[in-house]
This record gives sequence, structure tokens and C-alpha cells, in this order.
Amino acid sequence: MHTPSWQQHTLILWGVSGLLLLAATAWGHSDLDPRQSIPNKWETYTLNVPTETEVPTVQVRLLVPRDFEIEMIEHSPLWQITRARDERGYIREVTWSGSSIPPQTFAEFKLLVRNPVTPGTSLWKIEQSYQDGNVTSWEAQTQIVPHASVGGAQRAEEAWRAAQVATTVSLVALGVSVTLIIVTAIGIVQSGRGQRQDEQS
Repeated sequence: MHTPSWQQHTLILWGVSGLLLLAATAWGHSDLDPRQSIPNKWETYTLNVPTETEVPTVQVRLLVPRDFEIEMIEHSPLWQITRARDERGYIREVTWSGSSIPPQTFAEFKLLVRNPVTPGTSLWKIEQSYQDGNVTSWEAQTQIVPHASVGGAQRAEEAWRAAQVATTVSLVALGVSVTLIIVTAIGIVQSGRGQRQDEQS
């Protein structure tokens, strides 16, 4: 059974576009928000964990910088939450296990955190374990800034995020445009072949 050329073109377009969108999604990774805050403030932090592989995520481990205090962790009926504390009794590690994050989906984990009393930059470490036994490590940066500069810092972060989104959208649009050009070229070539076959017959 011969498939009409327009259907072939449509299938090619959808396939390549899907790959481009998948590639754009793969740029993301586990991260922590907010990236900037002020000293000594109680803040709700959100750990975002996407599964970008074909294997589900089955465990997430967060290592907390020493100067941050975790007061509470959002309750989840799906995940088993374990904590490890330091000699002061502060939570230094949080592990979520017993559930999974399927491929091409993400989960959010929230924590109520008290920021350090002095400005500075701290690194959180995130370990993402998969069903096949592989483990991926990420780092998330939090910058604690003085009250007077927090507005400018937030605007800078918003501009940076907007630039990231614009870049992603532009690249995907460019990829789709290139795909359309390729599909059009294939259609022209196939049409030419069909005309030559008609003439020979």
C-alpha cells in the first residue's frame, strides 16, 4: 500500500519537531528555587526534579549547606522522607524515596528554610537516583544578598530566566523552520520524480 506523499511529509514533520522539543526539554535539570533571598528570612524553597531519561527517578537526596536551617518539610503521602542531622540537631540531608518520577515528568519538593544571617553564596547538592541504579549529581546555588540590593538581584534573575526561555523558544522555532524547508524540498524532489515517471509511462 502506497502512502500519499503529503502524509509522509506530515509524519516527518511531527517526528523531527518532537525530537527538537525533546532536546529543548533535556536542557533542564534538578534545581532549587529561589536562587536569591535576604538574610535571616524564613523562606519556602522548592526543589524541582525532572526525569529526563527513559528510566524513572526513584530517589532524591538533598544535601543542605551548613548555614541554612530546615524547619519543616512538606508532607507527601507518596514519598518516604528521611532526615540526617548534624551535631547541633539541624537537618543536613533530606532523602525522598519509596515512589517514582516517570520519564518526561517532574516532581516538586518543598521545604521551610531559614536563611543564613550574613550575605553570601551557598551550594546545595542534589543526588538523583534512577531505577537502573545510576545516580546523577547536581548543584544548586543560593545567593543571600542584603535587603537593599534584593530588588535589583531579583530583576537580574528574572531577566536571565526570560533570556533562557527566549533562547529555547528561538532554537525550537529555528529547528521547526529548518524541518519545514527539508520537508518542502523532499516534496519537490518527489513531485519531480512522479512527473518523470508519468512522462515515461
